[in-house]
Formats: sequence, C-alpha cells, structure tokens
Amino acid sequence: MSADHPEDSGRTDRWQSLVAGAFLLEETLTGKEGAGGGAGAIPPTLSYLDNLLEVFPSSLDPVEDFEGYAVRRMVLALRRALEQQGGR
Repeated sequence: MSADHPEDSGRTDRWQSLVAGAFLLEETLTGKEGAGGGAGAIPPTLSYLDNLLEVFPSSLDPVEDFEGYAVRRMVLALRRALEQQGGR
C-alpha cells in the first residue's frame, strides 16, 4: 500500500478476502467430504462466489482495474456453471 495511492488499501483488502475465502471454502468442503456429502459442496461454493461478487462489484471499470474485472467475470462464469449443475 502506498501513501500516494490510498485507494490501494481497498484493492489489498479484496485480494486478502479472495484468499481467506478460498481457505475457508476449502475447509468447509473438506469437512463435508468427511461427512460423505459430495453434493453438498455446491451451496457453500455458490455462497463464496456471491461474497466475491460483493467484493468485486459490477461497478468495476475494466480500463482502470482489469484484474478485478477479470476476477468478476470468472466468478460469474463459475457461478453459472455450478447453477447449471443443479446448485440452485
């Protein structure tokens, strides 16, 4: 984070959110595997993707923040694929 660019703080927070959420999702899914519920993996995954859509909002400008825009597009594609698999 730079003192010259205070907006970088928000960018750092969202990357931390992305990584922390991935670890939490992995722990959740590992717990579900032990319980024998493979099909139960889709709802927590969709919930994580929904949270990411809040962190990477539709207001992202791809010209100013291509990385954030790319993450959002990937999240939307993954969400749609999971929904087609019967998630919701």
